[in-house]
Amino acid sequence: MKKIFYSLICLIGLSACSSEHITLDALKVYDVANSECKLTLSETDTRSAVFASNYVESATFNIELGKDGSAQCLIEDVKDNCIIRERRVNVVNQANQITIIVYHKVDFEERADCICDYDVKFKMSNLLPGNYHLKVYYAGSSMKCEEEFLAYDGQVNLAVGKKTKVTFKPGLVLPEE
Repeated sequence: MKKIFYSLICLIGLSACSSEHITLDALKVYDVANSECKLTLSETDTRSAVFASNYVESATFNIELGKDGSAQCLIEDVKDNCIIRERRVNVVNQANQITIIVYHKVDFEERADCICDYDVKFKMSNLLPGNYHLKVYYAGSSMKCEEEFLAYDGQVNLAVGKKTKVTFKPGLVLPEE
């Protein structure tokens, strides 16, 4: 009788677990790929109306969770200096918060007088379905997460096979430092 009672207590205790309190293993980013420059904007060479309307367009972040816990991610229209050819991605997680840092690993010796829109594709591993607090920062080579470069701060729900899309704060460009 004690074994049955103990088994019922264990079963009730296990059934009380919820995906609202997700504990993640360390997330990993891999297979990062950058597009070529999709659109070039220059304050001096682009008509002012065209520059202004395209400069304030927001980047978007798309994520789709696979059955194996890997996520296909795409950040569209990241604005960065035209001289930079590669953007990188880092991820940090704690409890149910995911922080993504998009940065470049170049110290500027010379700067181009233009910015480009780039797409950045990458994969993340070790994700579980559930609700997450997502923060995305743009950073320079120092990888400092500064509030002025916080591109997104909000809740997302990830489900297997479901595409989730968020829109970043408009007018952000990766910082040059």
